[in-house]
Amino acid sequence: MNDSPPDYFEALVGAVERMQNNNRATRGAIYDRARKLLLEEAQSADRPWQLVEIVREQRALEAAIEEVESLFTDEPPPRAKTSLLPPSKGRRSPPPPPEPEYDEGEIDLEQEGYEEEDEYEPEPPAEPAPVRRLPATRRRVVQETRVSPQWWVWVGIGAFLLLIALLLILLLRPSPPVVAPPPPIVSAPPVTKQAETPPELTDEERARRAREHVARANDFARASDYSSAIGEYTDAIRLSPLDANTYNNRAFAYWSRGETDLAIADYDAALRRDSTNIVALTNRAVANNFRGDHDAAIRDLDRAIALRPDNPDILNSRCWARALAGRAKDALADCNESLRLRPNDPNTLDSRGFAYLKAGDLDRAIADYEAALKIDPKLAGALYGRGIARSRKGDKKAGEADVAAAKALRPEIDAIFARYGMR
Repeated sequence: MNDSPPDYFEALVGAVERMQNNNRATRGAIYDRARKLLLEEAQSADRPWQLVEIVREQRALEAAIEEVESLFTDEPPPRAKTSLLPPSKGRRSPPPPPEPEYDEGEIDLEQEGYEEEDEYEPEPPAEPAPVRRLPATRRRVVQETRVSPQWWVWVGIGAFLLLIALLLILLLRPSPPVVAPPPPIVSAPPVTKQAETPPELTDEERARRAREHVARANDFARASDYSSAIGEYTDAIRLSPLDANTYNNRAFAYWSRGETDLAIADYDAALRRDSTNIVALTNRAVANNFRGDHDAAIRDLDRAIALRPDNPDILNSRCWARALAGRAKDALADCNESLRLRPNDPNTLDSRGFAYLKAGDLDRAIADYEAALKIDPKLAGALYGRGIARSRKGDKKAGEADVAAAKALRPEIDAIFARYGMR
């Protein structure tokens, strides 16, 4: 934009001269038109005007309007109602430019193309004069009648004005008051039973937390809440995955819930971590016996006895497994050795009575069962085995009484002996 003053006065005088009815209202319409055209020029410029340029042009136009109006009346002209300036709070408007000084005595109206007001004769209507335009580097106000550009120029101008209007709305919109944001709401993480182990935990902290889970799991197991116990054991395994005993404890919980396959899987995991773990070997043998895989049970017990040859409990377990497998002679050898190490043990007497029952030696079977029941009258297995032996010897009444007493103590005993092939 040029810094030289625009030619507003000349354009306004020419527009007023072409009016048929020169009065205050018609001149005011011309002034309003000039103000509107100024705003349109400012908005459609190739380079957006700065606010200081807009103020300067508006003031120049208003000065020209006052100068033209002073030629026809002593009243001040109507002021502009529109402005591109945004409303400002707490900011003082820049001072107006100095009013142009005119020596009214030296104005030559004839030289400027004016006649005395009483000698002015309205001219016949003329064709609208084309818009007077200064060079491209200037912004100027033109007459009310303009030569219409081609349609595509209007489309471009309209789109550009729309874009400028949107930008002005965004830029001039008053900023909302600054309000401190509310504190963020931090929701508690969902409680998960099996949370991932934080990687920053030290080995000591992991071991301590694992022990806490195991302690809680043991409490649940003692209360026969095996589902909760399994969850706690699982958390302990996540923290300390190399502890074979935790796998043994969880396997026992699975076994107590009747999930034999899961119990054997945990015993397998325990033995992968400690191949000499006696508890895993003997308990896996019990689970395999229950599943009917007596040979696998005997192999586990062989390994356990090799590690603990003088353990009467392991010898008793292998006696039972060999009896189930039909190896009565080997079973009796194990039970006899176990009773030598720990005489009068009711469980071992029960196992040896079962070995005699499998071998068909009913009298010795009854003798061992009675010896076991004298020590522990509530041994359901001994009662059931003695009932079978008595029934086979022909004393069905006594045999049925023993079987009924055994079922009263352990309702599932009938199914257990059926799985062993004994009825």
